[in-house]
Amino acid sequence: MIRNPVLRGFNPDPSITRVGEDYYLATSTFVWQPGIRLFHSTDLATWSLIGHGLQPEAHDLRGLASHEGIWAPCLTFSRSAGLFYLAYSLVHSTTADYFDVDNFLVTASDIHGPWSRPVYLNSIGFDPSFFHDDDGRHWLLTLEWDPRDGYEHPGAIVLEEFDAEHQELSGPTTRIYRGGTNRGCLEAPHLYRRNRFYYLMAAEGGTGYGHGVTLARSREIAGPYQPGPVNPFLTSNPAPHFGRNDHDFLRPQLYNPYADLQKAGHGCLVDTPTGEWYVAHLCARPLEPDHKSVLGRETAIQKVEWTEDGWLRLTTGGTLARLLTPGLSGKAYSDQPSDQERLRDDFDGPAIDLRFSTLRRPLAEEWASLSRRQGALSIRGGEALTSRFDVSLVATQLQEFDAVAETQVSVTPRHFSHSAGLAVFYDEKNFAYLRLYSSESLRSTALGIVLLRAGTKQELLAYRAVVDSDEVVLRAKLEHGTLQFGWRMPSEASFRNIGPEIDATYMSDESTRGFTGTMIGMACVDAYRRDVIADFEYFDLQNGSHLD
Repeated sequence: MIRNPVLRGFNPDPSITRVGEDYYLATSTFVWQPGIRLFHSTDLATWSLIGHGLQPEAHDLRGLASHEGIWAPCLTFSRSAGLFYLAYSLVHSTTADYFDVDNFLVTASDIHGPWSRPVYLNSIGFDPSFFHDDDGRHWLLTLEWDPRDGYEHPGAIVLEEFDAEHQELSGPTTRIYRGGTNRGCLEAPHLYRRNRFYYLMAAEGGTGYGHGVTLARSREIAGPYQPGPVNPFLTSNPAPHFGRNDHDFLRPQLYNPYADLQKAGHGCLVDTPTGEWYVAHLCARPLEPDHKSVLGRETAIQKVEWTEDGWLRLTTGGTLARLLTPGLSGKAYSDQPSDQERLRDDFDGPAIDLRFSTLRRPLAEEWASLSRRQGALSIRGGEALTSRFDVSLVATQLQEFDAVAETQVSVTPRHFSHSAGLAVFYDEKNFAYLRLYSSESLRSTALGIVLLRAGTKQELLAYRAVVDSDEVVLRAKLEHGTLQFGWRMPSEASFRNIGPEIDATYMSDESTRGFTGTMIGMACVDAYRRDVIADFEYFDLQNGSHLD
């Protein structure tokens, strides 16, 4: 059996494709660099991060809000061209429901790259998706976002032909679909061909608790598309509800206490060499009792089958996304953890672990160096963690409710604005930062905690610790929504707590009304002369069953 989620933590909007017996999957990264995570698997259960689809310099993400940036990649393989196609949206602004977005395409003959420079497609909406027809023609589907009063929101799925030779769209734009249910929030189109039909898979109900995957079909690529008899055929809440023109993507009232996985939707279909079929989809595991998704949206997989009349259904029965789904026939499955469950980097290699990301600005030698000090990641201080521009933060996804992150940092703060340490980070308005800094009131180097909740700052001054050293080991221990910071000297064996136990569920999709996820990592801040440098000896993140 395949155990879900197969990609835990902040890994939303999965797009899956197959080449031979190898499966590849792409997920959204928003304002984190490098853009678009790419994963590989041979059994659909165990996945490894193998790279990223976007070169760091592909787009400038500085200044964008945390929920903007790189959305909804679509990974396909054109067998006629021998090329991977990777389409995606770059969202610049969502203010007042005017979605300012550009859609792009990059291609590569090898999944590991090099990937081409981005080719502009259109700005009509988001969630671009390619379909490569049997006759060698290439088609682009996009959600046409409609912000006008008096028109149905968000809009329709549109179809356009792509001229591969000239790398541009050609011909008319045709509206082909307005949804197969009344849930509204139509998005995430994918087109497939099977037997005599074109099948259009889409997401409806908002990327929250009303989310679902729907299916329609047509004998002609431009429609008309007939919705399936059971829609959504994959969801977390099968109860019908009317959501057309409802702008609330979260819809917390639709939480289903009987569902194994919440927010199931945004699906993408893949077949196997032996004729089995699976749908990759996003999901969430909110914490009880307040339904806080601190891990963000994750990726799950469900096995599906075709009915006699040519529609998809879950092999497990019903329409609810399951924690367990049947694996590939003939494959042996075990409970062995994948390499995504623990990250340990001693910074003694030529590059940092692929699972690290940087916030908005790309990783660069000028501010994050492995060569300055042997066996350390040297981070030059950047803007405050509240900034949307040049922040010096190297982080990875929180993947389980129970986790321990640890790092050893050496820094010599000379000004009160110098600091370095360990950050649990949702966005620039919601984070917790344990940092080593220079305290004028204590006349010493000190450890202290800064919290930001919904943009309001709180320094836990009563819990500061005087540290007669410029080198300490820091720890963040998370247990089912609580956060406890700790520290010790490098020569000591045991940690001591610093600060109170913090309710960390304010760093969740529901509390922030966001849809990204919690990250944890190493930060350095310098609002004085941008010349302070912190050396991190190692970073270790243990998740779930790996906890010591």
